[in-house]
Amino acid sequence: MLKRLLRKRLLLVAVPVLLLLGGAGFFLLGGAGAAPFVLNITINQSADSPADPTEHHLTVSLGERIVNLADPGGYRYLKAEVVVEVAVDQKTYEKLTAGGGGGGHGGGGSSTDPLRAELEHVWPKIQDTLTMVLSSKTAEELSTPEGKEQLKAELAEKLQPAFGDYHITHVYLTQFVIQ
Repeated sequence: MLKRLLRKRLLLVAVPVLLLLGGAGFFLLGGAGAAPFVLNITINQSADSPADPTEHHLTVSLGERIVNLADPGGYRYLKAEVVVEVAVDQKTYEKLTAGGGGGGHGGGGSSTDPLRAELEHVWPKIQDTLTMVLSSKTAEELSTPEGKEQLKAELAEKLQPAFGDYHITHVYLTQFVIQ
């Protein structure tokens, strides 16, 4: 049978092809000190808005809130903690994170949080907006993932005027209990 394959020269073509494919696979999988294969793909980044490498994000907790929901009879309530993430430029980031004041990353809404301190003059407006938006919802509206996403979008929209130059990028619901 080997003689038959040699006659047809199939073996002379098949062996080098198999060796070439095996070697390429070995190289791509990073075997025996070969350079590892790295695939660097950026997904969902539009060409007209490249990421700003000098943009940083800081978070501030708006605190824990318990409100009556807008359900008939007023027997349902919501306990929630809302955390807001804002985008800041390099200069503002350095100003707010200098001195080790927690870096603005959470901080539980304490007065040592530099972002919280920057927002102190509008804090009553932020708290009022939070209360008004949360208490306008019903348990049915908030019981689905879509309802929670709508709530987060509405909070971002309604809170943005109070945050001024600090652009809200995300709203997080770190605690969320309906009873």
